[in-house]
Amino acid sequence: MHSPAFISTLLSFFIALVSAAAAPDTASSLETLSKRGGEVFYLANCLAGDVFDAYRASYMAYYSNIDNSQNQQNPDAISEESRDASGGYLHWEGKEQDIFFPTTGATVQTHIDPNAQARDFGAYAGFADQLRWKKFSCYKDNSRTLFEGPLTRDGQKDLWLRCRSIYWCV
Repeated sequence: MHSPAFISTLLSFFIALVSAAAAPDTASSLETLSKRGGEVFYLANCLAGDVFDAYRASYMAYYSNIDNSQNQQNPDAISEESRDASGGYLHWEGKEQDIFFPTTGATVQTHIDPNAQARDFGAYAGFADQLRWKKFSCYKDNSRTLFEGPLTRDGQKDLWLRCRSIYWCV
């Protein structure tokens, strides 16, 4: 006959075993979680030009490793400049945007939900589609400074930007 302590220990073991079962993957293909070190696109609003003659423009910044985007490092690639009809920032929300990266020839299409700006930091905001290649889930950022300073294109420093991250896509 087994002691009550042994039965209690055995019962606790079985309860722990059952509760430790893997949870099913319930995230859709557009809402997958990011893994550390993976690539990331940022939808950013920037001041461009120089300190005395800056203007508003939107860009998409690409980092091959998300870990390299946390301390205001320059991106691995940056899109062409985009502005709305009035010459200001793009309205990322509610309208598909086709963003072109001249250094790679890639186009990324954004699909940010119309009410995404009203959501909390880190909330799902929509998706981006690197045409014929890969879909990325996008999340609301907190308008933190993504990077600031001169960017080098074609071997020359030719553009000063101060960019704030509006959304990130992984």
